[in-house]
Amino acid sequence: MTATIARPEEPRSQGGTVEVTVIDTDVHVEPRSFEQIVSYMSPPWRDRAISDRVPFRRPTFATLEGGGRGDSIPDDGSFLGSDPEMAGRQLFVDDPMDYAILLPWSFRGFTVDPLLDTALSAAANDWAADTWLSKYNTENRYIGSITVSVEDPVGAAREIERWAGDPRFKQVAITHYGPRPFGHPMYAPIWEAAARHNLPVAIHFRGGATQPLGWTPTGTLQYFVEYHSLIAPLAYAAHMVSFICNGVFDRHPNLKVLFIEGGFLWHQPVLDRLERHWKRTSHELAAKKTPREYIRDHFRFATQPIEESITHPDRIATLFEQANAAKLLMFSSDWPHYDFDPPSKALPRSLEPEIRKRILCENAREIYNLPKTRPADRFDLEAGRK
Repeated sequence: MTATIARPEEPRSQGGTVEVTVIDTDVHVEPRSFEQIVSYMSPPWRDRAISDRVPFRRPTFATLEGGGRGDSIPDDGSFLGSDPEMAGRQLFVDDPMDYAILLPWSFRGFTVDPLLDTALSAAANDWAADTWLSKYNTENRYIGSITVSVEDPVGAAREIERWAGDPRFKQVAITHYGPRPFGHPMYAPIWEAAARHNLPVAIHFRGGATQPLGWTPTGTLQYFVEYHSLIAPLAYAAHMVSFICNGVFDRHPNLKVLFIEGGFLWHQPVLDRLERHWKRTSHELAAKKTPREYIRDHFRFATQPIEESITHPDRIATLFEQANAAKLLMFSSDWPHYDFDPPSKALPRSLEPEIRKRILCENAREIYNLPKTRPADRFDLEAGRK
């Protein structure tokens, strides 16, 4: 089944063009309420989604500031990140960006039923297409992600097929949690569908109703600071190695995997350990490349939460350069959450200008096939960019 593509309105151009200099790869938008998502579901899923018997919530860590920027909460009590005018001002005017890659936040992996999760994902995609990618997107600054349920690989592939022809969606979005590392053959339908349509796969850390939140190989964590510091790098490292060792990229040489909101420098020591004895230990694999080549060709990382040093920013900049940030790293702000990183302040001050440009714009522009310039619009006038 293919989705009906409703094209957004033509951009409200103010005349002229603007050079694309900042692309944000991690922007979380929400519906006004959960009922808005449910309205896009059909029976019997709609009835199940509104039932009190469905475990949408589970125990969680208490996050700083409730997880959100205080100035990003709508006055009417709607969900954080649900006001398009507020989003437009904070993303495109206050510290201007050019494009925002949307990762709808709430409705991925929240139940114990993979099929219900697929129905929720489909509703979230219909909602995003009808709102943030059309009604709220007259300037064409927002770019969509096809949300899928990783615990239902066949349903996920079907959902990718439904939206793959719509140019508003430029990637597939999944959570970090699944019953197995992602190189396992059970996930093959997802990677096959994404690769066939040349869509990168963005992985964002997020728990589900079946997951012991904060679970590590040694047990569960106690505190939010532990969870925030460890959970994404631990999970992403396992997935990264699994993708490589299971030959996913040998079968799909054009596939790209993006690790979002999990830091960046952690990958280098993992790579070094994997690479050190690769010739001696990889005899059971049919690998065609070295780990370093797989990472160079197939993985990208987002900056937020970025590794930083207040006292020695030059040292962090050197580590970024040694870890090939100029090729592998893309800017992300994590709007509208409490640890939002504005583009003007996100990167180490001593980074070389060309590397800074690659991170802020060029790496993402190449991944998402975005233009070098775009039409000027009302946000540019407000930001003083025209």
